[in-house]
Amino acid sequence: MKQLFNYTIKMKHLVKPSFYVKVLCAIFAIGLISCSKTDNRGSETPPSVDDGKSKFAIWLQLGTWPNTTQYVAGVNDITTGSVSLDGNGDEVTSKADYGIVANGDGYYYYPSSSTDFGKMTKFEYKDDKMQVVKEVPFTYQNAINDHLWVDDTTLVFLGYNGDYNEVIYTVLNTETLEINNGNLELPAIPNEYLYLQIAGSEYNSGKIFLTFNYTKEWPETGDLPIYLAEITYPSMNVASVSEETRTLGTAGGGDMWEPTSTKDELNDIYMMLVPSFVYEKNNPSAVFRIKNGDKTFDENYFFNLTETLGSETDGMTYIGNGKAIISYTDGQISENESYRGRFALVDLRTSSLVKKLELPLDNATTVNSVLVDNGKAYIIINTETEKDYIWEVDPSTGAVKPGIEIVGGYDYILRIDKLKK
Repeated sequence: MKQLFNYTIKMKHLVKPSFYVKVLCAIFAIGLISCSKTDNRGSETPPSVDDGKSKFAIWLQLGTWPNTTQYVAGVNDITTGSVSLDGNGDEVTSKADYGIVANGDGYYYYPSSSTDFGKMTKFEYKDDKMQVVKEVPFTYQNAINDHLWVDDTTLVFLGYNGDYNEVIYTVLNTETLEINNGNLELPAIPNEYLYLQIAGSEYNSGKIFLTFNYTKEWPETGDLPIYLAEITYPSMNVASVSEETRTLGTAGGGDMWEPTSTKDELNDIYMMLVPSFVYEKNNPSAVFRIKNGDKTFDENYFFNLTETLGSETDGMTYIGNGKAIISYTDGQISENESYRGRFALVDLRTSSLVKKLELPLDNATTVNSVLVDNGKAYIIINTETEKDYIWEVDPSTGAVKPGIEIVGGYDYILRIDKLKK
């Protein structure tokens, strides 16, 4: 039986984000397949040059924390065949953890805020090796919980100071690794509350929208509203703050480990809030919408995922045309069980369920296990006794079929990334 971590949304908030620096990860990659094509005159163009870069990367881990080792190796086709660590993989345990960011440009961006390794690093996965492109000092933030892209070369990280009572931002130029740090001027923490907790964020037309709330010392939770901050970019001034009371408590999420918010083709923003600390009080996991041009949540939109799926949710990955894949825990399975993860295809625009996906139970719904390529969605499933596949999902029907098999020799599948568009 595979021994896997059982991360949950609750664990994300029970454990300080610095914990994730200790959970070091890895990517799994194989060679590049070049192909020839015929131009409109019927002549064959020369085959593309093998640049040593894989199209996809899979993160695999051996062992259980704290005795873990992570590897990198990659594949160019995730729809068929098999891949294993036998003879493949670059061990990257000492280089990065799974709070690393990919943008489909062939590079990774990793902010390490640990006291003994405070660096911002740009990696390139090439020739089956995770290679450092550039590295600069990075010590301003204590822990990072969220990130968002402003454009193809501007990456914003959101995290905390050492006391977790201020939200700190880092604006990174991914070409030069130039860094601009600052503190967000959010409303003061109310009496009897101690910490700030940020959830999801999205960028649209010169504005960053950030959800956050205030928390007490665990196990006390509190039941203040969830707040939505409108932040003007690039000044990073907080222009307005509004309250959301249709679900209360600690807003789960944080896009460093899995997506919980998105912007669609209409520039409408959808943000999933997961009030896991007060889930017992019937505050549902739900999706909220900010219509393009607005600065507050749409009062006429409320997608109750707990009611729709019968359980608390973990992540939300947008796959196009208004559709998203929701990862959630099966409410019919005991919390003492590790394998209780499910996935569902939903229509965000109509706030409706398309289909609960017919996939094996998963043990990793709180990792980056979904990606989109050529109009199809792909999901990694960590099963208990069955074979592990990357599953292909038809976004219109929710039909699933197995793609590439990930063959033994590991204990945990951490994430899948698209490295080349």
